[in-house]
Amino acid sequence: MSATPIDVPPRPPWREPLFWLVWGIPALTVVAGIVTWWIAAQRADSNVAEDWYKRGMAINRSLERESRAQALGLRAELALSGEHDLRLRLDGDTAGLPPAVTVVLTHPVRAEQDRHLTLDRQADGSYRTVSPQVGAGSWTVSIEAQDWRIAARRATLVPGRTLRIASDGRVD
Repeated sequence: MSATPIDVPPRPPWREPLFWLVWGIPALTVVAGIVTWWIAAQRADSNVAEDWYKRGMAINRSLERESRAQALGLRAELALSGEHDLRLRLDGDTAGLPPAVTVVLTHPVRAEQDRHLTLDRQADGSYRTVSPQVGAGSWTVSIEAQDWRIAARRATLVPGRTLRIASDGRVD
């Protein structure tokens, strides 16, 4: 008896595991790349602002204004009286203080709750405003004039409590 070879019909290539290693993984990578490109194209957002140079110059001016406040040795005492009465007293070299200062209260999360308040100088040398925009809460506080700026990192305004801010931004 002689052995006759058995003819086994060949299997289709997709039934072989090696086929999926050679062709499947690269094909899946191409599909994932196309999907990633599509997602990026749909949600394109540039991190660079068109006026990047002007913004950089504004930051430099802001830092110069903070240095000026430190040179003057300015310290601020901010107090919330009642619900809407904000008072500010400045200590240090107060010889050339302006007739009005701006207090910017920036909410840590919600930009729509940011407040820009103008405080007018009173007869006793302090500054005051009564506004419904003033309220208790946790804010980033900035006290600004044309040539100087005192910026605190984080402060909590509470009625009846005085908030002391040094010219370098430290809050007591």
